[in-house]
Amino acid sequence: MEKSENKNFLMHKIKEGYSIAIPAYGRPKEYEELLQSILDMNRMPDEVVICEDFSKERSVITQITNQFKPLFELKNVILTYVENEENLGYDANIRKLIDIALYKWVILIGNDDLFLKSGLEEIHSFCQRNNSVAMISRPFVRFEKDINKPLGISRILSEETIIKKGDSPKLIFRACGFVGGLVINKIWAKELATDKYDGTLYYQIYLAAHAFCTNGIGYLSMPSVAGRAGNPPLFGDSDKDGKTHISGAYSAKGRASMWKGVIDISNDVERFYNVKIAQELRNELMIRQSFHIFEMNVGVTKKILFELKTELEKLSLFNHWFPKLLYFINLNFGKNAYYFYYFARKIFQ
Repeated sequence: MEKSENKNFLMHKIKEGYSIAIPAYGRPKEYEELLQSILDMNRMPDEVVICEDFSKERSVITQITNQFKPLFELKNVILTYVENEENLGYDANIRKLIDIALYKWVILIGNDDLFLKSGLEEIHSFCQRNNSVAMISRPFVRFEKDINKPLGISRILSEETIIKKGDSPKLIFRACGFVGGLVINKIWAKELATDKYDGTLYYQIYLAAHAFCTNGIGYLSMPSVAGRAGNPPLFGDSDKDGKTHISGAYSAKGRASMWKGVIDISNDVERFYNVKIAQELRNELMIRQSFHIFEMNVGVTKKILFELKTELEKLSLFNHWFPKLLYFINLNFGKNAYYFYYFARKIFQ
C-alpha cells in the first residue's frame, strides 16, 4: 500500500476524538490522583489508555485501574489497560500508546502529573480550529505535592500560535521537552514510528522536530495540565534505558545520553527536510538548558561536577562561556550556589 493510500486508510479507520495516554510505571499514589483529575475535568475524553511497563508496583496499579474502570464507564469513557510483557522503556512505551490509542488526538501525560479541570476544553477548542496540526504543546502549572499550592506557570509564549519552520528551532525543545499534556495527531505520527531513538528518553522531541518541519506544533494560550516537581526520575529499568541511566537520579552520563539523542534527532531531521534546526537546538542545550542542569547539580561533589563537565565536552556542549561560568559557580560555591540560581530565576522570569 502506498503512503498516501495508507494515510487515507488510517483517516477512515481512526475515530475523531481524544485518547488520554498514560505510560504507567510505579508511583501508584500519584497515578490514582491523575485518574481522579481526569474524572474531575469539565469535558471527558473518549478513551483513557494505559500501558503499565512491568513495574514492581504492577499489582497495585492494576487494582487502582480496576477501581476506576466503572467510574469511567459511567461517563461513557473507554478505559484500555495494557500490561507490557517486558519493560519496554520510556520511548517504546510512548510509541505503543500512540499505536494502540483508538482516537485521532492522543494526549500524553506522565503518571505523576495531573489534568486541570478545563484541560480538555482548552485542547478541544484548539483542535476544532486547527484540525491538521501535527502536535500541540501547552503552558503548564508547576506544583510539588498539592495542586492547590502551585509554584507558578511554565510558559514559553504569551499567546496561542502554531510553531513551524521559519520560527526559531529552539522552540522545538522548549515546547516539547516536558511530555505532560502534549497532544499527538495519530494519523500524522503513525507514519513516523521508529525505534531508532529508543533509550534517548526523547521520543517526543523526535516527533516535535518532524512536526516543526511539516504541519507545525500548536501552542495553547492557557494551561491544560499540571507538572509535578521534585519527583526523581524512574528511567533505567529497561534494557535500552538502563545502559546509561540510573533509576531515581539524573546522572551525568544519563543526561549526556539524552542530549546526544536530541543532537542526533536534529541532525537526522535537518537532513531529511533540508530545514536548518540542528545548530539552534545545540545552542539551546548548551546555553539555556545548561542552566537547569547545573542548577540540579548544586551541592554535588567535585567528582560529579567534573564528570558532568567531561560529558558535555564530549558533545561539544561546553564551548560557550555560560556553561563554563555555571561550572565555576557550582565548583567554588558548593551548596551556596543555590542563591545564584534563585536570584537568576527571580530576575529573568
